[in-house]
Amino acid sequence: MDSVDLDNDAKTFAEQGYIGPFTLWEPEEMTAWWKTQRKALLDPQAGARKVFDNPVNYDRHLDIPGLSKLITEPEIVRRMQALIGSDILCWRTEFFPKNPGDAGTGWHQVETYAIGETSQGMLEATEHSPDLPMELTCWVAFTEAAKDNACMKVIPGSHRQWRYDEHAPMKWNNAARDNSFFGYNYDDIKIDKNWDPEQENVRYLEMRPGQFFIFTARCIHGSTPNISRRQRMGFAIRVVPNHVRVYGGMTGFDEFGHHFELDRHGCVQVAGEDRYGLNRMVRRNAWGDPFTPVERVA
Repeated sequence: MDSVDLDNDAKTFAEQGYIGPFTLWEPEEMTAWWKTQRKALLDPQAGARKVFDNPVNYDRHLDIPGLSKLITEPEIVRRMQALIGSDILCWRTEFFPKNPGDAGTGWHQVETYAIGETSQGMLEATEHSPDLPMELTCWVAFTEAAKDNACMKVIPGSHRQWRYDEHAPMKWNNAARDNSFFGYNYDDIKIDKNWDPEQENVRYLEMRPGQFFIFTARCIHGSTPNISRRQRMGFAIRVVPNHVRVYGGMTGFDEFGHHFELDRHGCVQVAGEDRYGLNRMVRRNAWGDPFTPVERVA
């Protein structure tokens, strides 16, 4: 990947709020790799090492070796560095399955991840730059993600305007489906109740297995429903620059109907170095393998 590509990434990102899709691996390679990871996820030893003891598969990069390596893939991380700087940590990963018949994920927009039961954000920037986002997500397609089986959809340029009040309280409803973000209805916190996101320039990000795209969660996004007979599996790698404080002062949080204790949580340096010391860091995964960050960009 040359500097011209990275310069173009930064320009495109500034305009759109996302870049990609790009190809990490060819479909056959990703399909075989994902088969191995599925088997590892069922390993009782891996399950015993989970950071969060509940059904939500947060942060499995800390106990699954294949996922540990994925979050430091240079093809992904170098593109992130071009957008938010040389020193980057991963603060969360999560799976996003969509099974046949599942509803689409409703439009939503966040930055500090103040979701649901608390108005306190999980992310707090200690430095501010109008030209750089404080967070990024890399969404990796483990399976095909087509329009008929819940591909991602975005509104280009929407990161430049707040359409939702992220800090407004929402109630979680397990029965909520359409226009819901896994039980949270972002329609309730629209700033302009008459604004209709479906009337905007919606783009559908269809991807083959092994492709990924990078976006700021301020870019309004969601997914189509899965009306096919195929499961769609996506994996989100969430990162911030090291000047961002993660879960500051929190001992736990409530989300999606579950309580999450933070006593075993830690961030992973995926690029550069930690020159701030704001967050608890994890240097090795649960199997003792070290995380190897991508070098700083000069």
